[in-house]
Amino acid sequence: MKVGLITIGQSPRTDITKDIGPILQRAGIDYIECGALDNLSRVEIDSLGPESDKDYILVTKLLDGTEVKLSRSKIVERMQECISKLENQVEIIGILCTGEFPELKSKRLLIEPSILLTKVVEALSPDISVTILIPSADQERELREKWKDRGGMIVIPISPYTSTPSDFRIRLKGVTAGQLVVMDCIGYTLEMKRLVKNILKRPVILPRTLLASVISEVAE
Repeated sequence: MKVGLITIGQSPRTDITKDIGPILQRAGIDYIECGALDNLSRVEIDSLGPESDKDYILVTKLLDGTEVKLSRSKIVERMQECISKLENQVEIIGILCTGEFPELKSKRLLIEPSILLTKVVEALSPDISVTILIPSADQERELREKWKDRGGMIVIPISPYTSTPSDFRIRLKGVTAGQLVVMDCIGYTLEMKRLVKNILKRPVILPRTLLASVISEVAE
């Protein structure tokens, strides 16, 4: 079984596959990657950034470790190109981003973490209170819309790409968390999940491992 992994940034996303690779490999799954920003210059990447605070903003990391903000509307077409490139080589395609992409189409099974996250939380309880971690305060408007059905919602911006463990401890100190914590970005690591769980003493959902687990389930 081979799976295609598509990132909104540059591939390969070794920072993500270090956590999900072992899960996929245990299920006998190989993967290939494609990035919406592959082979682009920094000038070209900067041109895909948001133009106003009304843009649907996404956050990713480049191969050199730089964090960049992108406008969702400007990269959807490039993500679709990645799907077209990979779908004849794989049986399943997974999106390495928790943004919402209703425009994306594939003749293969397409698995989106954003849908997985919202459906899993809904399945746990229709009125469970949640604490949502997001990479940037610039994303709060769209994330509150995404999770608007959650009562008692708390949104906490903290970057998975520039924050240290100390930053997490300072930012989350004294927070009265909801019943469940959702780390709403594929960039958050398994190590960060364990840190957050230790600080907030609440169950935590990590999208990258959720995605890998669902891929493994449907692939076996």
